[in-house]
Amino acid sequence: MFNDYIKHWALLMGLLIVVAVSCSLMQYFLAIDNFEWMVLVLILSTGFVFASLFAFLQVKAKHSVFHTGICGGIFALYLILLFYIDLTLLIDWNAVSEGEIQLTILQKMIKSDAAFWIAFIVPFLYSSLSYIVRSKSESKVS
Repeated sequence: MFNDYIKHWALLMGLLIVVAVSCSLMQYFLAIDNFEWMVLVLILSTGFVFASLFAFLQVKAKHSVFHTGICGGIFALYLILLFYIDLTLLIDWNAVSEGEIQLTILQKMIKSDAAFWIAFIVPFLYSSLSYIVRSKSESKVS
């Protein structure tokens, strides 16, 4: 069981290291302020907690490493795309604060903190729901 946990955890941490480095580089090259180290530490620290908990859930739910790779890959792509869109989305904050323009729904979603944290919640929900559905279908077959 511990070997399975290490496989799941290593796969997730590998993906999250790629995400952290990619987002740090985007912060360095695309942003005005240089907070690339803060981005790296934020993503690695939350990623470490996520990988540890999600790997435990995957082992308890008896999901394959392939399933973890699919969930982790989609999670990683979402974070990279979210970070890129957040950095390249142009908003005239002076006009917004003066009430001349309103933010669109997409702009509000991209700029909200919830968009970042949803990325961490969705894999847990998907994995839990797929385990529940699989266990229900296995109990009907037995």
